[in-house]
Amino acid sequence: MADMIDDEMDLNIPEEQANEDNIESAMKQRDYSSRRVLLWEPDENRRNCAVEVISGLLTGAFVEGVASEEEALQKLDEELWDTFVVDFYNEGCSESEFIKKVNNYPNAILVALNLAPFTLPEERNRYKIEPLRKLFEIEKPKSEDEEDFADDSADDSFDEEDA
Repeated sequence: MADMIDDEMDLNIPEEQANEDNIESAMKQRDYSSRRVLLWEPDENRRNCAVEVISGLLTGAFVEGVASEEEALQKLDEELWDTFVVDFYNEGCSESEFIKKVNNYPNAILVALNLAPFTLPEERNRYKIEPLRKLFEIEKPKSEDEEDFADDSADDSFDEEDA
């Protein structure tokens, strides 16, 4: 019976209430000015909303939306990108030539989402969608200097043999 009450209490929490971790994470200053995001979405309204939401999540990033696979392939050939966003509900998207090329694109990530919710005002709350930003994080490989420094730092411990 106690479990049932707890579940009912959880249901009474307003959806707009932000998770404390999301608030803290969303408030951190991040610079994505070196990021280039190409978004493919045929629906103009969804595309515009998705570009706006992703631009807000990735502060400073260059985010461009295209309407067709042909446009996406052209942009892929003309410019360098590090992030690609597609709506996985678009018919034929998963088997497209664009997806095949992007999967082999060096040092890039592909984020497949349902972009429809971005058109709803309640789904555009920065704190509510903060976990989404984590999909766009790229781990950069460490340079040799950084690896050497990390190795040296690990050897800084005091051993009795050193004394």
